[in-house]
Amino acid sequence: MSKAIKRLAAVGVMGVLAAGVVFAGSPAKVDLGSSHEIMVPGRGLSLDIGGKHAVGYFETKDQSCHLTVVVADVTGGESGLDSPGTRFVVPVVPGKGVQVDASAGQSAEFFCGPGATRMNARVFDRAPYKS
Repeated sequence: MSKAIKRLAAVGVMGVLAAGVVFAGSPAKVDLGSSHEIMVPGRGLSLDIGGKHAVGYFETKDQSCHLTVVVADVTGGESGLDSPGTRFVVPVVPGKGVQVDASAGQSAEFFCGPGATRMNARVFDRAPYKS
C-alpha cells in the first residue's frame, strides 16, 4: 500500500472518530426504518413509539443491564391533562430482553448483550397487517 493511500485512510478514520466524539453527548434517535440501535452504558437513547416518546439509558450493575426508560406522550403534556411521563427501571439479564408496548400497534424492545456491556434497542410494528 502506498504512503498516499495510507495517509488518506488515516485521515478518513480520524474524521469518523471526530464525528463520533461530537455526537457522543447527544441522544441517538432510532427511526422506524432502522433494524436496531446499539446502546452503551450511560448514553441516552431517544425513541418514538406510536404516539409516545421514550428516552432511556442503562448501566451495568450486578452482571445485568439496569435499564431506565421514561415514556411520555409525544405532545409532552402541553394540554395540562397529559401525564408528564412514566419512568421504568428494569434489570435485564444478558441474553434476555424487555418490551415496551405503545399505542398504534408499535413497540420498543431492549435486549441485553453478553456481559451486560451493550444493549440492542429497536422499534417495531406489532401489527404489520393493520386494516
